[in-house]
Amino acid sequence: MKKENFELSKWLPICIIAIILMLIYKTIDNIAQITTTIGVFLGVISPLLLGIIFAYFLYIPHHLLERVIKKIKIEFIAKHSRGVTTIIVFVILLILLILILSFVIPILFANLVDLATSIPEYIISIMDYFDNLPADSIYADFNLSDAIRTYTNDLVNMVINIENIELAAQGVISFLGGLFSTIMGLVISLYLLLDRDRIFAFFRRLNIAIFKSELKRHKMTKYVGQINNVLLTFITSKGLDSVINFIVATAVLLIFGVQYALLLGLIAGAFNFIPYIGSIISALIISLLTLITSGVDTAIYVLICLLIFNQIDGNYIEPRIMKSSLKISPILVIVAVVIGGAYFGIVGMFLAVPIAVIIKQIMLEYMTIAELHNLEEDKKNKQE
Repeated sequence: MKKENFELSKWLPICIIAIILMLIYKTIDNIAQITTTIGVFLGVISPLLLGIIFAYFLYIPHHLLERVIKKIKIEFIAKHSRGVTTIIVFVILLILLILILSFVIPILFANLVDLATSIPEYIISIMDYFDNLPADSIYADFNLSDAIRTYTNDLVNMVINIENIELAAQGVISFLGGLFSTIMGLVISLYLLLDRDRIFAFFRRLNIAIFKSELKRHKMTKYVGQINNVLLTFITSKGLDSVINFIVATAVLLIFGVQYALLLGLIAGAFNFIPYIGSIISALIISLLTLITSGVDTAIYVLICLLIFNQIDGNYIEPRIMKSSLKISPILVIVAVVIGGAYFGIVGMFLAVPIAVIIKQIMLEYMTIAELHNLEEDKKNKQE
């Protein structure tokens, strides 16, 4: 019997390691299929995910408005302050949505159509510029006009391809699906804000039902609280900061008379959700489009203004909005954004940072507990 136990204790760890290695190998070998499956699943639950994101973004104004309504002396309103607050927020969102669909979306669509139809003219102007360069210009030896002409022909052939026309049709369908998911997400977020006490109570009961030990329940509550704080800090601060970036970028572009200012300002606001590198990427994209539409001088002025504002925003505005720093290394941010974007696109780039912060906090706490345990073991060994 002892021999059997010895053999079991000897081979069991080897078997476990072999199974883990096999699982890792099969995961890497089928990574494309796994990511595709995860992507499809995320697409199915995208209204719920958007609802959670919107709920975090709306929590602070909803909470502040609820506190104001609770002070109203009318008993019925004060008693049902959360419901009244949710109705007011819903009406405001509905008005904003109608204004966006009535005014902003048509302008953006017109800008996109105008930009698409004007691109051939811009390309011809750029090629004429490079064709007429002086013979002693440093750019004359690079044959940039030929490179642009070749790239343009390839682009035209790609666009007129039947398969790509089908892809464009699928893109339109995806846009409409995304719009529907966004509207559903807003509705879900309002329900989450309205019933958040019941939701929290359910998870507290679930925590008690799963974990019998009070210590484990306390740890789980602590982890969930950390996750909640990270998501609330990141989403609300980044959301408000992105709105500021959109307004400032649009104002700068309007001052310099750049075409498609609203569209380019929207790019600045959207890319700001990607930490560190997002604002730089958007500044380069906006400057490139400004170069094509408004000339070299205007593009340089716009790039300088955007880079200056990015420094002010990164070092002063955003830290003041965020109040408590996420305390994450820029290298870790870049790695997380690259991995998230590679496997899950824009959504992955957006969620990569809060997920990385959560994993980092859990690992640090685990390491701290392990270090304390090892120190206690060392003390016991020394005493013996």
